[in-house]
Amino acid sequence: MTTRFNGKDGSELSEPIYGGYANARGEIFLFAKDHGYRVNFKSQTLQRRPPLNSGAQARYDAAEAGEPFEYGKKSFRRLSHEQIVGICTSHRFRVISIPLRAS
Repeated sequence: MTTRFNGKDGSELSEPIYGGYANARGEIFLFAKDHGYRVNFKSQTLQRRPPLNSGAQARYDAAEAGEPFEYGKKSFRRLSHEQIVGICTSHRFRVISIPLRAS
């Protein structure tokens, strides 16, 4: 599946999406080959995020679609293929870059 988004010059781009999950607050994250996206349905934006680290990726991979998984002390739910397709086809998203907060 792919998600469509507007490029910097206004042209439409697309990128393959390989998975997605929801956190306990209901925020949705999708991930591509080299990075992830936080989905904001209200503003129809995708905020570029770092990819899952190897530990989180292993927990995600071990979970079945629609099932919860934990990483650290936080709970997540792996999205099903159908949910990801629904998200990717529901909007034409715009990618935004927001600097990550320093720890």
